[in-house]
Amino acid sequence: MEKNKLLAKLNIRDYNNELEKILEHKLYSYDVKNLLLSMLYKIENAYKDYETVKVEVPSKKEYIENILRIIKEKALKIFLVKSDTDEAAEFEENNLKYKVDKENGEITCIQNELAILTALLKLDEQETNYIGKDYLEKPINVMMNQGMLRASTEVIRDFNGWSWDIVTKEIKDIEYNYMYQTLILLNGRKGINKIKNSDLYDIISRMVIEKYISTNEDEEYNKKFEQIKEEKTERLKLFDNKKEFLDKVTQEKKDYTKQIEKIDKTLNNNELLKKEYYDRNEKLPNKEKIFSVSYLVGILDKERVDLIDKIEECNKLILPKEFVEQKSKLEKETKFLNSIGEKISKEEIVELTRKFIEIATSKIKIINEESKLELVRWIYKIRYYRYVPISLEKSVKDIEELKIDFRNLIKLVIKKAQQLKIWDIFVDDEKLTYEILKEVFDTKIICLQNINIQCNYEDKILIAQYYDDNVIESSLKIHIDEVKIKRKFKLFL
Repeated sequence: MEKNKLLAKLNIRDYNNELEKILEHKLYSYDVKNLLLSMLYKIENAYKDYETVKVEVPSKKEYIENILRIIKEKALKIFLVKSDTDEAAEFEENNLKYKVDKENGEITCIQNELAILTALLKLDEQETNYIGKDYLEKPINVMMNQGMLRASTEVIRDFNGWSWDIVTKEIKDIEYNYMYQTLILLNGRKGINKIKNSDLYDIISRMVIEKYISTNEDEEYNKKFEQIKEEKTERLKLFDNKKEFLDKVTQEKKDYTKQIEKIDKTLNNNELLKKEYYDRNEKLPNKEKIFSVSYLVGILDKERVDLIDKIEECNKLILPKEFVEQKSKLEKETKFLNSIGEKISKEEIVELTRKFIEIATSKIKIINEESKLELVRWIYKIRYYRYVPISLEKSVKDIEELKIDFRNLIKLVIKKAQQLKIWDIFVDDEKLTYEILKEVFDTKIICLQNINIQCNYEDKILIAQYYDDNVIESSLKIHIDEVKIKRKFKLFL
């Protein structure tokens, strides 16, 4: 009681106590409850470091409240896999850490904090509110959900309360994680709909389609995608014959109108609605069947809106100015669709990372005295991004083709940080300044504001030592004929 009063006065949440209260009303086993409490302890213990290193994360309050909500409202049953059982053998054989049954609110997982956290987040997975091309909806949704899952679990996967160690083998899909982290670091947590840079949007879109096609056995999507490609190509050919094109558009308007009339008739007749429900479900595989008639009503409403949009598009195409604009758009889209490869290439990873550097550069250039705290955020974000894995063995900083690009970006950051008096000016030599400070973007020291640098020069060798407060973390040896440099200084002023 006294503890709760003290916490209330200090406005500190006792999340452990809140979880215990939730668990009192759950029929979980003793081991499950202990595992959830242990998971929460690890999150609380590591969150400050996670927030410091990554920057673009929800607040600790928002993150933990979300986990507690999932446990309270959605996780109806949680079972742990017992050793020496058929289930344990199945998990090991298929390299499974957890299973989630969303419909029944059930989780089965191994006795591991990361596994149960991942399963809880998976249980709460939502459809991404993507607005755009139909053929991008599924790929974008999978990328955002997979990326969010990996990003949200790194708080206990890569942080333990005193160090930052990226456990790449635990990242189920490295490419989705890489795309998602790129997007989040550039765009915040606004999602793909808020991307303002059209080149970034096109690169991400191309890569998510390639990833989806190469890793998901979705024959229906693949068939539909090829069909859209063919339709767009054929439609582009029609633009070369204006009369034939206008006749085609007029006919399409009539077809769309008939389809709307059919939908309206179905929506206003319960018997027709039930017939449509059964007819559609007969053709759909089990995992894609429509849950109920009311759910079908929502599908039909959306189809109706889409058809109205298509009629409006047809009306616009008849106008001379719109004809030219639409032709140009179609040429661009057709070129995009035909550029989709069988899988994500190394060149595309280079292209996307280069776009990150380009956008970061443009944003850093406009930072001034009033917005200089934003530069500190970018220092952290660039350091973090360089460690984002692109394979089991390599991270972004290892991309050979981008060494010069990163060097130029880091030089810009150093110059800005010293101009705005964020970082100390410790030597009157731009090249040497870069050689010493570039190490900041490779260090695993959690809080960069804790960095102290000590320089010792003897026999034409300069040794720079990097300290996390008073603990030495690394050192750098530089051969130089002559130098006048501060012997010891704190990096951040």
